[in-house]
Amino acid sequence: MTSFRSNSRTEIGSARGTGRRDAGKSFGCPRGAGGAVFLLFSLALSLEAGCAGVPLPRIQQTPVSNSHVSETFEPEATATQPPLPRRILDALVEEAKRYATDALAFVRAPTTWDGAEWRRAAGAGASLGTLFLADESIDSFARKQRSHFTDRVSGATTWIGGGVGFRIPFVLLAGGLAFADANTRDMGRETLEACLFSEYVTKGLKKAIGRERPFESNGETTFKPFSAHDSFPSAHTTQAFAIASVVAMRSEGWVVPTLAYTAAAVVAFDRVNDRAHFASDVLAGALVGTVTGRFLVARHSRKQLRQPRVELEIIPIPSGLAARMHF
Repeated sequence: MTSFRSNSRTEIGSARGTGRRDAGKSFGCPRGAGGAVFLLFSLALSLEAGCAGVPLPRIQQTPVSNSHVSETFEPEATATQPPLPRRILDALVEEAKRYATDALAFVRAPTTWDGAEWRRAAGAGASLGTLFLADESIDSFARKQRSHFTDRVSGATTWIGGGVGFRIPFVLLAGGLAFADANTRDMGRETLEACLFSEYVTKGLKKAIGRERPFESNGETTFKPFSAHDSFPSAHTTQAFAIASVVAMRSEGWVVPTLAYTAAAVVAFDRVNDRAHFASDVLAGALVGTVTGRFLVARHSRKQLRQPRVELEIIPIPSGLAARMHF
């Protein structure tokens, strides 16, 4: 029940100007349809393990007189569970259905926006366009300010948006299952889903726009649509903000959300420092990741609120057992 990715950092050839595109493959998740099936299978196995580990509800030892019980019955035999392979298959099918319905809703979301949401989208677009105009000057400034310290910061934190960072959802999943924490478990499910969705959005934009990276164009803004150039948007930043947005929305208070978004912002800084991206590239990545993560959490929260809650209480009485159902 829903309740509420090797460090792939770009290595720079010299301390100031050039670099290699080791980080062109910015996400560390398995590629293609086989990778997607593997991820879904892993998730289904995790969820099945979680379901298998859920303790049975306690029987409340509340004595009740016969006068207060309208019906008694003998306890029924426990239903036999399907074999483990069948349960895993069922969980896999359900997760695939969830991904499909979420993807469809994500694509159709702009058709449901109201005036306020369209104004926010227009504001984000205007900010992105303004930053485009300042990209070259920001890159020049970042190149002058770059130091051993900033390189060390980048080396220590870029992984959050790279291959190692893609393990964060699985850590959250494992933690939620180990400690029987449904919120942490679902945080892992949603960070994984947000990373996958935002990756495909980012891949499509990269291919269509074909922007050269700063170290490739010597800091100049150059576009070659449908080429191998893939600066816009930043995939590292996209992933970092996809994870941060889900963690923030599923955490109470302000401390954890602040830490999550700060870590994501540091990844954005790293990509500009390494001259792997322009400032507008990282802003676009932050927007894609944040919108994706927040959309998924909000959608799943609404679905949970629409589900009826039923509680069944088993009460022992002198002549047998009684059942009390709360709606």
